[in-house]
Amino acid sequence: MIKLPSLFSDGMVITKSAKIWGWGNPGEEVVLFFLHMCQRKKVFKTVCGADGRFEIILLSEDYGGPHTLTINEHVIKDVHIGRVWLCGGQSNMEGALSRAALLMPEEIKEDNRIRFFQVEKGFAFDAPKTNTNAVWRTAEGDLGSLFAVPYFFARQLLKDSDIPIGLVCTPAGGTPIEGWLPEKDPNYIKEPTEDANKKIAAWYEELTIKDKGFAENWAAPDYDDILWPSRMLLDSEGLPNHGSVWLRKKISLTKVEGSVRLNFGRFVNSVKVYVNGEQVTSVDYMYPPCTCTLPEGLLKTGENVIVIRIVGDGNNPQVIPGKEYALYLHRHSKFDLSGEWKWQTGAEMPKCPPGVWLYSNPGGVYNYMLAPVLGYSIDGILWYQGESNTGKPEGYSKLFTLLVKHMREKFGKNVPIIFNQLANHVSGAENFGENWARLREEQRQCLAIPNTAMSVSIDCGEWNDLHPLDKKTVGERMAWQARKLAYGENIVADGPIFKRAEVENGKLTVFFDNAVGLWVKNGYPLLEIIDDGGQKHLFYAVTKNDTLVADIGDIQAIIVRYGWCDNPAVVLYNAYNLPASPFESRVNINV
Repeated sequence: MIKLPSLFSDGMVITKSAKIWGWGNPGEEVVLFFLHMCQRKKVFKTVCGADGRFEIILLSEDYGGPHTLTINEHVIKDVHIGRVWLCGGQSNMEGALSRAALLMPEEIKEDNRIRFFQVEKGFAFDAPKTNTNAVWRTAEGDLGSLFAVPYFFARQLLKDSDIPIGLVCTPAGGTPIEGWLPEKDPNYIKEPTEDANKKIAAWYEELTIKDKGFAENWAAPDYDDILWPSRMLLDSEGLPNHGSVWLRKKISLTKVEGSVRLNFGRFVNSVKVYVNGEQVTSVDYMYPPCTCTLPEGLLKTGENVIVIRIVGDGNNPQVIPGKEYALYLHRHSKFDLSGEWKWQTGAEMPKCPPGVWLYSNPGGVYNYMLAPVLGYSIDGILWYQGESNTGKPEGYSKLFTLLVKHMREKFGKNVPIIFNQLANHVSGAENFGENWARLREEQRQCLAIPNTAMSVSIDCGEWNDLHPLDKKTVGERMAWQARKLAYGENIVADGPIFKRAEVENGKLTVFFDNAVGLWVKNGYPLLEIIDDGGQKHLFYAVTKNDTLVADIGDIQAIIVRYGWCDNPAVVLYNAYNLPASPFESRVNINV
């Protein structure tokens, strides 16, 4: 009996030259029938090898579908011939459409031509897996759990084409690039993980027992908080180092109609929200936005009570500024909630014991998530990853080069690879936040790898959120790169990319590729100059004939940088409204 990996199942998208594989008994005959919708039939035959594996290359002339594929006793329906992309990386590639909908709900639409195969998350340290628990899904029905960047990537490709798009998605949040390389972790043992989980669970259990908010029912709308002190919602000064904090607010509404949406920004590390005594939502860790639609009738005309419980386990409890904290009562009515609240400490605790994050161990996600799809016929690879390598950015380009080499051994020696340079973000680092800048420079160096392209998203981030909501711009820019790199279209897909810098007669000139129509948005480009003594100097520059020029006087410039911090001011674009990549480079001296 023939066994097939879950990749080959109903609804799948394959390329015109598709590798089909599976397993059976050594020497067992395999017969593949491919029935086009116009009733043309193709027949391919082979036998299983000594290891039980078989492989067939299915060739097709035309895009489209639906077709039917039969492999011995297996009948696979709704098969489409189209363009297929592997989409890998970490959390920003994994970010769901439900989050993007908070920013642009009108941009999310059903489309049967877009098909997702989202690999099950997990890690393994014994050996590479040969299959995964996943199914093909069309972009129809409930779209919230589909990944946003691949979705918007496909939508952009489909603006000028009806060719079906298959998205084989393998991302996992919090994974450094080492986890995606085929190396086994010799130090992996199971017991420390179980022990760490028990300690964390015990910490939360003790917090719950000690929390006066639960014992005295502080979430109740009729609880008397008259003696509680007041503070602004965004004021975290003086809150306990670790433990729980409760905030209460009474609001009076004159009109409530239809569905009511709660937009409550972000909290560190977790939050529960109660409205009129009923818990309406909770978020278990610091990154997802706290949003929900309230049950109909819960809010009423007149007085209502909103209660928040914030828990800080490894960080102080806090409300993240710069986010929206509001109720949307109906289409044109917003009730701001970012003002004054009553507050009280529920319980103070020591710092929560640390967990063990095995997703970061070398080889783990490679074995469990990537290995089962290696060899599937694809048009190219999208890669959005690097946040988890910002702690040690040096050497990232070498690791990425190894990853590309391995990918091309499995997918084809010249498969196009498009990677996204990290967006702007404040990391909280003490060195003025240079690690993200260094990682971006490592990524820029990866453009030396043949048949690669870099999508720049330096203007798509949010300073206060590791997971910015604007995934549409990221996906579309990667699609433009794909149209140029993989499909040979004559389009502009790049913003200005540093070419060289020269100093002559006290003037520093920076030259770029792709700088036609160079222009400045909201200010002046700031260049950082490092002189021959290691001192740093900052200069504003102006555009001149698609270059940047700064008057640096008699400073002996050795290195020039642009956008050199985690969250730089983004001001430099070309005529196609594509931003310049941050960079660091040595300066040529013209005497």
